Amino acid sequence: MKFGEYLKELRKNKGITQKELADMSGFSNGEISKVESGDRKKPSPALLKAIAPHLGIPYEVLMNKAGYLEEVVDHSGYTEYIFKDDDGSLADIVRKAREMQEADSDWANIAYRVSRELSREDVEAIKAIANSLLRKADNR
Repeated sequence: MKFGEYLKELRKNKGITQKELADMSGFSNGEISKVESGDRKKPSPALLKAIAPHLGIPYEVLMNKAGYLEEVVDHSGYTEYIFKDDDGSLADIVRKAREMQEADSDWANIAYRVSRELSREDVEAIKAIANSLLRKADNR
């Protein structure tokens, strides 16, 4: 089954029109139509991310069905999904950061800024403090 047909089936099973899906996702009705008709062979990761929650399907599943090559890397505490185009170019990386964002958005934003804006030395100091606090919490 081609991706457009798959998307159309998902949408119809949810009982929503192309226009409704477009309105919910912030993309145009024309873009949804192009994907479903097959005129848009490989929809963008941004479109797939926007429509996934409204179709009740994980974004990672849509990326895979759309033909993005998936690599799953298990890390301690989270799983990383790396999606690539047919030529091997990075298309998107999905981590369990969403769970962290939902649990505590302030902390997620701080963690992101720490990883981008502070020196390696400062980041290592913060990690040491956090690990010390976690060990203390484990011993309670």
